[in-house]
Amino acid sequence: MATSNQIKCKVWDNKQEYPLTTESLRMLLENRIPLIRLKEFSTNQECEMLVEQAQLFNFDCYQDVNPKIERIGITVFEYNRISKAAYFQAVQRATKLRDCIMAASFNPLERLMMQIRECTGATVRIASEPFYSSYYAGLIRKIEQGTQLHIDYAPLEQSEWEVGTVISQLSWNLYLKFSPNNHGQTRIYDRQWQPGNERYKLDSYGYSDTVIADADAIGFQPYVGDIFIFNTRNFHIVEPMDGQRVTFTSAIGLLPNGEIILWS
Repeated sequence: MATSNQIKCKVWDNKQEYPLTTESLRMLLENRIPLIRLKEFSTNQECEMLVEQAQLFNFDCYQDVNPKIERIGITVFEYNRISKAAYFQAVQRATKLRDCIMAASFNPLERLMMQIRECTGATVRIASEPFYSSYYAGLIRKIEQGTQLHIDYAPLEQSEWEVGTVISQLSWNLYLKFSPNNHGQTRIYDRQWQPGNERYKLDSYGYSDTVIADADAIGFQPYVGDIFIFNTRNFHIVEPMDGQRVTFTSAIGLLPNGEIILWS
């Protein structure tokens, strides 16, 4: 069985970078490029302010996820096993806390949504659920012990929710704080989830390395103030690190009608 350490991984370089454009976003949604990078999306000062404000509050841990991942905010992933009603009951409180942190620093969520609107002309909005309300969007997250090999794909995981109707799914991560070392890379594999891959599922979210045997991979080192966007139907992993790794993140999905929605 191949392991992730045995798989040849190309390191992301400047020659392979794609800025955010209508065409690059289409290519990423269609899995024809591995990444989009928004360089200097925010200043170091803005990032420091947001982290400073976030640290005034407690970070909770994902339930039933190992290694530990801490975050401020809520996720559909966890409430999918509880109930839709419970998720939307928690949205108001989580949104109020997020908005409090952003009001004292800056709003990366609205800034990114505006940039996507400007480059695509599409309707870009927070996802919403009939008979409930808007979803929560915008986790402040710490992934410092790494992750298992996994995907994030709502049509598989949240088929009974509006987000489960997306035809392609991305994730964006704004790097707010990152200890200067060569660890903590994100590695993305050129292999998208297919229904037959479920036999390789290990627990609540991780997959066996068998699923990415012989797959090419690309890894990128984060930089504070930059956003990286990638297709989360592709198997991916975050390497563990010594130090701090704080991001602001959410999912991005393309609906059949061409609208673009965000949620967490």
